[in-house]
Order: sequence, then C-alpha cells, then structure tokens
Amino acid sequence: MDEAVLGALYERWLKELWMGDLSVAQEIVAPGFAIHHGAIQPGGENELKGPDGIASLVSMSREYFRELVFEVEVGPVVQGNLICARWVGRGSYQGDFPGATAEPGTEVVFRGNDILRGADGRFVEYWVCSDGPYLSQQLGVG
Repeated sequence: MDEAVLGALYERWLKELWMGDLSVAQEIVAPGFAIHHGAIQPGGENELKGPDGIASLVSMSREYFRELVFEVEVGPVVQGNLICARWVGRGSYQGDFPGATAEPGTEVVFRGNDILRGADGRFVEYWVCSDGPYLSQQLGVG
C-alpha cells in the first residue's frame, strides 16, 4: 500500500475513530480486520473482529473517560504495508471503572504503540501495546 494512503488512514484512525466517531470503522477497516491486544487475539474466545470489533474496542476504551484525546508522539513510520506510531492519550476519569478509587475528574495520561497492516485501501490487522498498568495506577486500581 502507498505510504500516503497509509498515512491518511492512520490520521483518520487516531483523529476520528479513536476520538469517538465509530462510524469511521466501516470506512477504514476491512471486514476480516484482526485485533492483537492482550486477551483479544484472533481465534480466541475474546476475539473482536472487523469494523464492529474495533468499534467495540474503541467504545470500551472511551467508556470511563471524557474529553479523551489522542496525539502522535513518534511517527508514524511506514515500511511496506505496515504503519506504526507512538501515541499519548489524555482525558479525565468519569467514574465506575471496576476497582478504581480515583475521584471522578482525575486527569489521566497514558501512552501506547500501534502497528497496523494495510491492504486494498483499508486496515486489515492491528497490534497495540499500551501502558495499562500506569493507567490503572492513576485510577487507584489495586
């Protein structure tokens, strides 16, 4: 896939989809889209797949935060049909996260790395590593 196409897709990925516009998933993610993230693995019992799968993951990730925004810190870097970037997310905790003792309104910052594979003008595969333990610490989880 062309570097410019991958760059434009990633821009939409981070600035539209991850900012909460779930309808974008239908446009930028292929039907067989595979997510590799913790317990969410292709073929596993927690598998999330395709545009609906990533929309579900984004929705779950945003559920406990308001004013959640993402910015690229490093990259994106393109190699062949892969694009990767390091991002930072910032927002305020709105409550009800299981086990959290932080007060609603607590500001949080967390970072992660994305690798996405593109084909035929859409993303087809996604690997993510984010600093969930640091986020949990900010929320006062166990």
